[in-house]
Amino acid sequence: MTHVLLGAGLASRRADTAAVIAAAIEVKTATGAGHRRIAAQLGRPASTVRGWLRSFAASASSILKAFTVMVHRHGADPARLWPSPAPTAAGQALAMLGAYAQVLAERFSVAMLPWHGAGLAAVGPWFFSAVWWSGAVQHELALMPVAGEGKGGK
Repeated sequence: MTHVLLGAGLASRRADTAAVIAAAIEVKTATGAGHRRIAAQLGRPASTVRGWLRSFAASASSILKAFTVMVHRHGADPARLWPSPAPTAAGQALAMLGAYAQVLAERFSVAMLPWHGAGLAAVGPWFFSAVWWSGAVQHELALMPVAGEGKGGK
């Protein structure tokens, strides 16, 4: 098994930085634009952007729950930071992530912390992984055996 240390702006199993993934999520949440338009704006493959957006949407309610607890637990005055309701689950999750970013910025006396930075700081490099949020376990082998190998084959 190989272990790799990721920089603070990187997410596990993602070729793009967290800032690029976050930009796609922000555009989708703010404007409702489709994955093809967002992909064109970011210069990324449409299938990649579609995956990011689907993953975040699928994880939105879990993200909202987790970061609601964190804002309440870690914020000096959580009511002051509480975001307004958003029309979608992804929008609500994004708003709560913004509130948590404010909590961390105040706690560590930094001017501003992006929401994706707060997410990565709190959860780790799997922040953008729907599988991590669902609590599911990967059951498939990372590398499938060659035909005739494995399960008693030679």
